Amino acid sequence: MDFHITAEEEGIVFRIAERLRAGDSPTDDDLAEELGDEVRPDLRSLLAKGWIVVDADRSLKLSAIAQAALSSRRDVGGSPA
Repeated sequence: MDFHITAEEEGIVFRIAERLRAGDSPTDDDLAEELGDEVRPDLRSLLAKGWIVVDADRSLKLSAIAQAALSSRRDVGGSPA
């Protein structure tokens, strides 16, 4: 897993996490509709870096390591603004 992600990628990770906590299972199309098509290259990058996974229904999930990284980050610095 590549822990070096851009600020844009980090924002997307947090948005996916928010939607998952709310009980949603967003797809790449859902995020592109919400955030614009420019999100697609960042999603591909996050997938390649191991931050997100795609299930059989094309829903985006955070990898186990990404979940742990987010949890650790929230413990240290609080929730992102």
